[in-house]
Amino acid sequence: MSEPTAPEPVPAELRALAAEADALAERTAEIAARLEATDDGHVQRLAQPMNKATHDLVDYIGEIARTAEYLTRVRVSRDPHLCDVPWGVCPDHGVTLRSLEDRAWCTATGCGNTWTYDRLHSPCTEPAAAIATDRDGVTGSLCSAHASDAAQRLDGCSIEYLDHRATNS
Repeated sequence: MSEPTAPEPVPAELRALAAEADALAERTAEIAARLEATDDGHVQRLAQPMNKATHDLVDYIGEIARTAEYLTRVRVSRDPHLCDVPWGVCPDHGVTLRSLEDRAWCTATGCGNTWTYDRLHSPCTEPAAAIATDRDGVTGSLCSAHASDAAQRLDGCSIEYLDHRATNS
C-alpha cells in the first residue's frame, strides 16, 4: 500500500516526475529511430509523430523542472527570516527588475545583475532587514531594498531597521 501524499507536492516529487518523463522520452526517441530504420516507407512515416511526441515530452520535462525550481523558491520564501514581499527586487537597486520568460535583469544603469529565473514574479528571498508598518498598523518584514521602496512610496509608512546600523540604500 502506498503512503498518502502531502496536500502540497514537494520539489523532489516534481523532479522524480521529470525523471520518469525523461525515461519515457528516451524510449520514444528509440522507437522513432527504429521506425526510421525500416525499409518500408509506410512504417518510416510513423517515425514523424513519434519524433513529435519525443519533442513534446522534452518540453513537458522542462516545464516540470521549472515548476520544481519555482516551488523550491516559494517554499524557501516562507522562512520567517526572509522578506515578506511576494515579488523580487534587485538587492542592490530595489524595484528595478524586468523579466522575460525564465530570465530577469536589473535595469539600473551599470548594474549587471541577472537571474536565470523570473525573479520579478517570484517571492522575495532576501533576508529581512526591517519591519514596515503602514498607516493602518499592518506590519511586515522587508529586505533593505523593499524597505527603502516602501519608505519612498507608501504614505504614512514607518520603517524600523532590525540592525539599527542599517541604512536605506
